[in-house]
Amino acid sequence: MSTELTINLTNIKTSGELHTLLMEKLNFPSFYGRNWDAFWDAITGLIEMPESITFIGWSELLNTLTNDAEILQNLLRKYCAYYGEITIIYM
Repeated sequence: MSTELTINLTNIKTSGELHTLLMEKLNFPSFYGRNWDAFWDAITGLIEMPESITFIGWSELLNTLTNDAEILQNLLRKYCAYYGEITIIYM
């Protein structure tokens, strides 16, 4: 995986779209379950995380899918606490 990744969230309107985008950008396996438990399992055991992730359109995601945005942010914080720092930029 590239050491720097940009994920554009601008047009995301549903939780399903968000999970599909994360699956594609983070190279999750085809059996990814498209839920937050599966996201945690994928980032902690199935893929190599990039050193840096920039989320473009974060404020739009917060407005559209507040709960999902907060869960995503919390899981990435938890990942950093357990597995080491990665740079996360929310734009």
